[in-house]
Amino acid sequence: MTELSGTLRERVTIERRLGNRDALGGSIGAYAYDGAAWAAVSPLIPADLTAADSLSAMPRWQVTMRKREGVDLKTRLVWRGRFLGVRSVVSDPRDPARMVLTCQEKR
Repeated sequence: MTELSGTLRERVTIERRLGNRDALGGSIGAYAYDGAAWAAVSPLIPADLTAADSLSAMPRWQVTMRKREGVDLKTRLVWRGRFLGVRSVVSDPRDPARMVLTCQEKR
């Protein structure tokens, strides 16, 4: 088991997407505060820079934090004024108390 607490140096706010709809039935894109956590945030460098898709234009981040229930694809993190949408959630098999998120910055 690796030491997790020494690597979690960044504070992130966790927000959960609300299911509210507008008059036409579309999502209004509102989020509600769901807590805060210590995390390790590092940039992700795409393995294949030649693969051109619209998602690759936005910066991607790897966020490691203590396992927390309710973090899924409807979650976004606020870190240093940036909004990071969660794209994947993986539990670390070496340490079940740790989760690794792949996030994409939203503007």
